[in-house]
Amino acid sequence: MLTFAHSTYFHDLLESFSAGVVICNIRGLVYAANEAACRLLGVSRRELADPAGSAALIARADAPRQLARFLAAAIKHGQKPEPLSIAYAHPDGELRRYRLSGSLLLENEKIFGILIEITDVTEIYRLHERDRDRLLGVQAAQKERIKGLIRFSLAVAHQIRNPLMVIGGFTGRLMRGKGEGDPETETLSMILDGAKRLEAVVRAVSDYARREEPAMAPCDLAGLAERAFAEALAATGLVGRLETAGLDRSEGPAGSVWADAAMLTAILAALCANALEAAPGDGARVALACDRQGEHVTLTIADTGPGPADDVLPYAFDPFFTTKAVGVGMGLTIARRRAEEMGGALTLERGPDGGGLARLTLPGRK
Repeated sequence: MLTFAHSTYFHDLLESFSAGVVICNIRGLVYAANEAACRLLGVSRRELADPAGSAALIARADAPRQLARFLAAAIKHGQKPEPLSIAYAHPDGELRRYRLSGSLLLENEKIFGILIEITDVTEIYRLHERDRDRLLGVQAAQKERIKGLIRFSLAVAHQIRNPLMVIGGFTGRLMRGKGEGDPETETLSMILDGAKRLEAVVRAVSDYARREEPAMAPCDLAGLAERAFAEALAATGLVGRLETAGLDRSEGPAGSVWADAAMLTAILAALCANALEAAPGDGARVALACDRQGEHVTLTIADTGPGPADDVLPYAFDPFFTTKAVGVGMGLTIARRRAEEMGGALTLERGPDGGGLARLTLPGRK
């Protein structure tokens, strides 16, 4: 083999490779390399074959230990090394990215060396980095745009709220000064109702625009559910009952969920209010169930109403979308926002037995 290695044909064969090729013997000494390998490594053939320079070459890699194991796989253990990607500090001062692959050289079923192929993938890495930087730039611009919209929304809401308070306050004073049966009372009442409705819209926009940082901790699910349902009853003025069959009411981790207590209560209150308003007549029934899979929890809130229509479902979480004659249409929108801030998700669908079915998924404890 050594005679063949010194032949003109062998060297012409090495130079025909576009990738860098280095051939080492079983002691790790380089006895052949093509010009591409010397150019990629920034050394001459003589320097490459010098045992004293091997350590310096390995030290130029960002992962010298991995590179040493790559070489040792064949030289010491007789195994084909796994391909390896390295960053290489080229003597010209640039950082190059190389992909190394090795093949065992056999003669009479005995390993006499290793062929190392060096492929320059620097430009591929640069393309990935440019794409990454571009995407990060787009994401940063989008985040800044969203922040700007949030600041704008809060500023507009603040500017509207001030004159609304004046309108509502003076309208109320004028109404108190009117006697029973005064024809202006109805007009003033309409103005006051409009002001209250607009104030509810402003409050909803402020709540949605204001980002909350969740304080995640173990929460008593049964207690939060009862509190949320009471809030839903008070907000809607309806009558109903909450069913929590199978809900774990034990104390400690078994009866708790990992969430922000205030956020979870607000989400459940919005979902219960939506369920109460969807159910026909008084005495509406709202069923809350909990499904645990490991640390992950999925809460379902079902009602006995007709269920959301197919043409309504795609827009149920859109801001200001409502099917009620009087309503802001931000309850489900804010509920989904708070669920996502906790790392969860909120969906709405038709239940298998009719009615609406809201599904709140909460992540496990990290």
